[in-house]
Amino acid sequence: MRTKHYSVASCFSSFMLPYVLFVPDFETRKKAVMTCCLGWNISLFPGVAEREVHIERIWRMVAADTKEVHPPGLENGFKQDLRTLVNLKADLFPWLLTNIPQADLIQGDGNDVLNIATGSGDTEKIEIAWCPDPIGLPLVIDFLKSIQRDTAAQVERLAQARLAAGVLTDIDSTRMTTAYCMQRANLIGYRRVLTIWRSTQPAPSVKRVLGHWQGVLDEIERDTQTVLNILVSCR
Repeated sequence: MRTKHYSVASCFSSFMLPYVLFVPDFETRKKAVMTCCLGWNISLFPGVAEREVHIERIWRMVAADTKEVHPPGLENGFKQDLRTLVNLKADLFPWLLTNIPQADLIQGDGNDVLNIATGSGDTEKIEIAWCPDPIGLPLVIDFLKSIQRDTAAQVERLAQARLAAGVLTDIDSTRMTTAYCMQRANLIGYRRVLTIWRSTQPAPSVKRVLGHWQGVLDEIERDTQTVLNILVSCR
């Protein structure tokens, strides 16, 4: 079974994308990327207690750099946002244990560029479409149709492969796990896009179409999780 290989950088870009989608201010998007990077790296520490130590340390650094009086709730909100990112990374990419020393967003003409350095020594530049145009809806629908069909078929193939020893190698299993973890992350981005598009479209017919495909995302998510569960059971 051949599966596309995804780099750590590409996984991180999918992880952080929902947090910059439709955010008009570049500096806010840039800060969101930095926060996602912190959440990713903190998730690599074992145990909740150790992660909390690092969250507290980062908050103290942020507080020390801010001369203004902190409004009520800022500390709790900051820490909770980091915890959410830590938990999301652990949920989406539990077997991906490479850290991200640098993730910098560069403003471009139209799209941004994400410059990523990973703990394995690799660097990548990935274009980030932070404000996708609703005119691209037909392309999104075609893509969702494709992964809806392919993921459902993969559930059937893996269910059969589980019964036959030796069909899945360790390399196949690892790559497929990463690919479907990546797909789960991408679905979060697509859900964000469809939700925003639906809220801004005045035509009821377009809203109905978008609502339908939001429901399809739920179906794809269920099948994606089923694929991952089968892969885990085959280890």
